[in-house]
Amino acid sequence: MPDTDPLEICEIAARAAGRVLADWRGRFTATSKGPRDLVTEADHAAQREVRGIVLGAFPQHGFVGEETDAGSPAAAPGQPGHSGSGLRWIVDPLDGTTNYVHGFPAYCVSVALADGAELVVATIYDPLRDECFTARRGGGAFLNGTRIGPPLVTDPDQAVAAVSFPAHVTLDCQAVRDFLAVLPHVQAIRRTGSTALNLAYLACGRLHAFWVRRIACWDVAAGALIAREAGCALGGFAGAGDALDLDRPGFIVASTPELLAALRTTMG
Repeated sequence: MPDTDPLEICEIAARAAGRVLADWRGRFTATSKGPRDLVTEADHAAQREVRGIVLGAFPQHGFVGEETDAGSPAAAPGQPGHSGSGLRWIVDPLDGTTNYVHGFPAYCVSVALADGAELVVATIYDPLRDECFTARRGGGAFLNGTRIGPPLVTDPDQAVAAVSFPAHVTLDCQAVRDFLAVLPHVQAIRRTGSTALNLAYLACGRLHAFWVRRIACWDVAAGALIAREAGCALGGFAGAGDALDLDRPGFIVASTPELLAALRTTMG
């Protein structure tokens, strides 16, 4: 289908997965993939829905999803369709599974298409609020069809920041040190439990900054493109470059370059 628009397919897939999540609410069972890391039948069903739609439209593309489905194993790092080269869909079918399991209203579907190191199109869909964030490389970012952008917050003391902690946290880990370093300098810090929503909310001005040192590509691919296309500044920590590494994503993103620089200095 040469005339098929990847962004249209991206949104169709994300919304379809959102309907799957809604259908599974109240009748799933949760199992553990690791310490404090849950998965449900809804995760797998939503991923199968996304996979069927995007590969049905673009069968030549690769697919990288968080969950491993029976008969459809996740691509291993370094294999075709995972990283470095080629067109592949990068999908988190349920970002915020712990929230979903406990009925906390902060979860979403995250779908992005990457071409090599470049993100091409992205959708983050929140089925509870029926909010659909979309972006196309070079085309801006939108919420339910309306263009969005961040507020011009330059000083940390005016900023509401979000943080993502790893599943296993110790008192002396880097994530805690970062949190304690930033806390005295910002207006407030939030932890939603959904990295994709953090990035979407930053893109539309509900948050002003977000940082994460270690995360998976499916958690950030869609949100990184949406935030950048909205006009946010994204960069590495001190001593790191500003390119997003989809294999090892770790970055600070902020409403303005000035705020990004201030946080980069604060965290060292």
